[in-house]
Amino acid sequence: MSSFSPRLGLMMQQLLRGEFRASWNTGKKGCMAVEATKWRKVAFGFVLLGISYVILHRKGMGKGPRSKLEVNYHMKSFTAGNARSERRIIAEPATGAGPPIEHAIENFSLNSSGPSDVAEGAYLFQNVCMTFNTHNTLERTERGLIWFDGEYNHAKRCVPCSNPQISFKWDDPVYRDYWGTLPRHWVQEGGLLRNVRTGNPGCGMMWVHKIVVHDVEDYNSCMYRHRIEIKERGQVQRPTKASRVLFHPGTTLALNWYHRNIGHQLFDSLTSLMPLLHSLFEEGEADLPYQKVIAHQLPKCDDSFYICNVLRRLGAFKDKEFIENIDDETMHCFEKIIVPRSGYFGRSHGKRRIHGFNDFREALFRAYGLPSKEALGIPLDKPNLARKPRVVFYRHASTARRVWLETDIMLKAFSTVFDVTDVEDFGKLSLKEQAEHFHRADLMLMAHGAQFANIIFCSSKSVVYEISCNGYSHVAITLPPRNFHIIHHAMKVPQRYCHLNIPDVLDANFTLPAPVILQRLQKDGVLGSTGMKKILAEYSRLKDEGSKNSKPIVIKPRKPAGETNSPDNPEYERERWHGRFDMRGVAHSNATCAQLPKVIPRYRVYRQIAKMVRDWPEAEMGKPRILCWAFTRTGFEKRAYALQETWGSKCDKLVFVSNAVIPNLKTLIIKLDDDSHDNLWTKLKISIEAIYKTYGKDFDWFYKIDDDTFALMGNLRKLLLSKKVRDLQEKGKGAYIGRHMDSRAYLHHRGGCRFNVGGSGYLFDNVAMQALSEKVKYCYPGKKSSADDMLIGCCVESQLGLLPLDTRDAAGGERFHPFDPQFCADYHLPKDKEKAMREDWFYSYSLKPLKEGLEHCAKDTVAWHHLPPHF
Repeated sequence: MSSFSPRLGLMMQQLLRGEFRASWNTGKKGCMAVEATKWRKVAFGFVLLGISYVILHRKGMGKGPRSKLEVNYHMKSFTAGNARSERRIIAEPATGAGPPIEHAIENFSLNSSGPSDVAEGAYLFQNVCMTFNTHNTLERTERGLIWFDGEYNHAKRCVPCSNPQISFKWDDPVYRDYWGTLPRHWVQEGGLLRNVRTGNPGCGMMWVHKIVVHDVEDYNSCMYRHRIEIKERGQVQRPTKASRVLFHPGTTLALNWYHRNIGHQLFDSLTSLMPLLHSLFEEGEADLPYQKVIAHQLPKCDDSFYICNVLRRLGAFKDKEFIENIDDETMHCFEKIIVPRSGYFGRSHGKRRIHGFNDFREALFRAYGLPSKEALGIPLDKPNLARKPRVVFYRHASTARRVWLETDIMLKAFSTVFDVTDVEDFGKLSLKEQAEHFHRADLMLMAHGAQFANIIFCSSKSVVYEISCNGYSHVAITLPPRNFHIIHHAMKVPQRYCHLNIPDVLDANFTLPAPVILQRLQKDGVLGSTGMKKILAEYSRLKDEGSKNSKPIVIKPRKPAGETNSPDNPEYERERWHGRFDMRGVAHSNATCAQLPKVIPRYRVYRQIAKMVRDWPEAEMGKPRILCWAFTRTGFEKRAYALQETWGSKCDKLVFVSNAVIPNLKTLIIKLDDDSHDNLWTKLKISIEAIYKTYGKDFDWFYKIDDDTFALMGNLRKLLLSKKVRDLQEKGKGAYIGRHMDSRAYLHHRGGCRFNVGGSGYLFDNVAMQALSEKVKYCYPGKKSSADDMLIGCCVESQLGLLPLDTRDAAGGERFHPFDPQFCADYHLPKDKEKAMREDWFYSYSLKPLKEGLEHCAKDTVAWHHLPPHF
């Protein structure tokens, strides 16, 4: 064919000049000459042009500029069903690493192979392509590795599948697919269910899909045909439809990390790269086995990302080329690519030791200018120390979860023995500043959080306490003490000190009095009796001093208009603020004037909300009749008493559901083997049946609340008497009212439904409550869950056919709020709404359009959540 090319070019030139005479060999003696007519010349010209295009395209001169790097092609025939086709396979380039080679997608395919172990914790693949998953959440894979297979009937063809959070081994046969199942209607396209017990049961690995296709055109077709299922499973790839291919010669390193959490960047990603980069940890020139780097989340791997900052300081990117042209049309393919086995060390529960880890730390200290030293060691109050032991506190107060509350007095007490550093927000510090805090500390007392990625900067013999309500610690799993010489303790806060009012116990806020933490320090040998006595004595003195020097706040009855109308009168301002919400419980709390800025840190914002939100003055008890029932339990009596003494008195009846009798409260006792926050669903089902059986005939509405809910009952009665609600009730199917949420878009692969969020409470009318009391036992039997509000919404929809009512006002303001009033002022819409729909449950669940700032709160707001007793 190649010898025909010059002749073809000459024929085309003659044709265009009108000089061409075509001759055909008849297979007999002699030749037959034919003078082509004008129209035959034109037709024959088009044929020749088509033939020339095919020949030039097969020689690699198709779409895009030609590359100087020669690539050898081989033709291979194969049979797929009844169809016979040809595919080109790119062999190894004639030279080493070089610029990428651009190709059109037509029939572009490779001969994929691998993986091989290039180093412990990393795989090497050959002749594969990679995509990027647009759903960048922890539970979903962030890379797609395209594996070219010669057969159209591969068991996993067209299915992006992997084993996130479970398997760090490629094609692990133990785990068959993403969360174990595939949609049943994927059977026809070679999905898992067709050959579940044969062929290749494995499927990718953690954070890396395996996508088996025949060629790039087949990939485009697969992504289009299955676009709905792929979107539902959170596996949308980028590019979804490739229009060109860039083939990268040489060896490329693929960086893969969970971009929203620096803790996982260390524990799952950086640790997997340590054996590969070991030559960097020795002084001198490093011999790294790759020439290029690709990081889909951030093409240039900006230093603002923890893992990029560390790798760049260590020299992992020195003289390396970053692949930057990552877009929705380009498929990037690689001669060789190194893929870290994410979670190889982080998910092994300490079974795998990271060889050379101490060499890595020494190199890290050099890179960040930190001295190589040891901490003081335990006990930290031993005599004749050269300096005061340094302790770093971190309360995690920059977020609304895992916050260590009420630490001010404790910090002052600890300063008698320690040099105390109280870090307000690690997120506002540079990585070098964070590293210095961890490196200089002898003792660290911190609420669980992503800042523990900096534990690699700790000096030997330092002591670290990771504190949370369930005792979880990724540090203990990934980097046990045998990997490097620190003392780490994962401390579980006693349940009575945890504010278990959120679905995930790990995210619960907590208080931890000084005596409790000191007892733990003494038990672990970190602090001796001498230091403990000093701190306890100062702690007791400060508490006594605070109680003696302050007077209780007494909220006087509001005076008639005109008697106290001066803005300069502080009592008037305080009365007006509390009187508006009728918060008489403040007078019975331990709050003091001196403590007011600490007890009510958001006073100004709350006062602003109080000016805007008014309770309906025309409300009358019994119109309609409302029973309020609140969940509480022993240890949370203060909340229950505050609720009863304030707004709870405006319910027609208030009942507390608890595991034990609470003095002076109307209590419905429900005894469960597991009365924890994780078993709220069981508690709710039993309470619905018991409440309706006891009080069903006496009330029009049943209001389910938490013991830290604050409601304006006047506004609630106004809403229940509105035409919108009465029209709903007239249909005779019942009513289900609260803050309408929809979890279907956010929970892609786990289902979802429409429900009313639980924190601010939700209501059933008598019709709905009666039907629910009979059918709730059929909903999710035997299930243990803290998401009782979502499950009851799913139950109401499936069993009663009821959906939540949209309770927003005419301007779009919300009446029920799952957070405290501060949220009304603080909330702002996300800039990247598509990303928020994938990663922000509140935005994703909420009805749209969603208001921000004070417009988020309706002027006739009904309820808030997360208000402590002293409010």
